[in-house]
Amino acid sequence: MIRHFTSSAIVFNDEGHVLLVHHNKIDLWLYPGGHIDPNEDPAEAALREVHEETGIIADILGPQPFRHPAVRSIPSPFAIIEMDIEDRKVGPHRHIDFVYVCRATGGNLTAQVEEVGGARWIAANDIAALRTPAELPALITEAAQLTPQTA
Repeated sequence: MIRHFTSSAIVFNDEGHVLLVHHNKIDLWLYPGGHIDPNEDPAEAALREVHEETGIIADILGPQPFRHPAVRSIPSPFAIIEMDIEDRKVGPHRHIDFVYVCRATGGNLTAQVEEVGGARWIAANDIAALRTPAELPALITEAAQLTPQTA
């Protein structure tokens, strides 16, 4: 089966709410993300997708990556998950998704209407009431442990 590399971000604000987008193609609420562009690393792709889809600027949370002057280190994702995707253009394939946990640092919440039907901050208690992928509530619950406001 064809596999595509994607990158996503679970973004929290200072109140501990998580940023979700309503994805037009699959009619589900999920965290921002998308395909990794050529010459882009997964961390860059996650931050780009957050900004493109929602207008929010974010920083990646988590342990500092290995540092050495001879190499460039990329932040480690919170999780790497693989999932089946049904797409009218590409057909059935799989996404290998690098999922980062982030904190919003700026920007104005504005949905990119060509790709997402809406973007909003959601309290953790309200996620169960939304149509989401099966794994999303558990991922967000675990990711929240990396943020001091929601731990």
